[in-house]
Amino acid sequence: MIRAAFERIANVATWLMAGALVAGYAAQPVAEFFGPYILHSMVILLAIAMLRLDVDKLRGYIRRPRVLAALVIVNLIAAPLMMWLLIQPLTIPPGLEQGLFLMAAAPMISSAIAIATILELDAALAVAAMVTTYAVVPFTLPTLSVWLIGFDLGVSIWEMFIRLFATIAAPAALAFILRRWVFERETLARNARAIDGLGVVFVMIFCLGIMDGIAAFTDGRIDYVILTLIAAFAANIAMQVFGTVLFLKLGRREALTIGLVTGNTNLGLVMVVLADKASSELIAYFVLGQVPMYFLPVVALPIYRRLMKA
Repeated sequence: MIRAAFERIANVATWLMAGALVAGYAAQPVAEFFGPYILHSMVILLAIAMLRLDVDKLRGYIRRPRVLAALVIVNLIAAPLMMWLLIQPLTIPPGLEQGLFLMAAAPMISSAIAIATILELDAALAVAAMVTTYAVVPFTLPTLSVWLIGFDLGVSIWEMFIRLFATIAAPAALAFILRRWVFERETLARNARAIDGLGVVFVMIFCLGIMDGIAAFTDGRIDYVILTLIAAFAANIAMQVFGTVLFLKLGRREALTIGLVTGNTNLGLVMVVLADKASSELIAYFVLGQVPMYFLPVVALPIYRRLMKA
């Protein structure tokens, strides 16, 4: 019965993720309750995603350093440069300008691995992308932020590296223990869809928690909220198209995966790094920038299925 319930959750995952954001915004006490568990949900979600991982396929990508090097260059250098060029002629609030640039310069969000699984993309490639970009971004993000938009993150390379390493190491260790000593491969394969459903539950917890406090900010600022949402959707789609087109030679499934991780970036990481240095407008972008990440899969899933069958 429990297995069947989680399988049903997996079958409507895209709608549940989008619905959790709406519920979190509409019911602020619920968002406030789940707010303290954002980090916990991400760690568990990443462990679940790694539990479902095709390890042999991951090893295959690790043995292709040229692909991973190209992915790093596109995600962490070309993407922020492109965004910087796009926002130069625009007259937009400083917080929104900073948010758009930092979104393009940040590494992929950890839930992108689970979203890749839900969208029937290449989760192994998403993990390989996460490991490589998280290793390099401490060198690119602070530097490009100062050079291009004059924004000092106020964090050392070593400090950022340690935070990112911890983000990956804990769930990877948990997944390794579960795969090695708790679950047999056949058990994982037999319950794959239910495991995906469990992952969706933790994505929903994250979506609910991230909305904590956003209603108070948006009250009386509807024009800024609409502008921010339009910019967030446009930036996300543009970055996904950018990443996909550049890697079409790898195959449609692989290219769409790279597009996904290019457009869905870890704004929460930047928010944690900035702490109290971020303006209220920038924090609003970090929160509202999550909306396209969890709404677009509703539309993307049927499109991706058609593209991969064509």
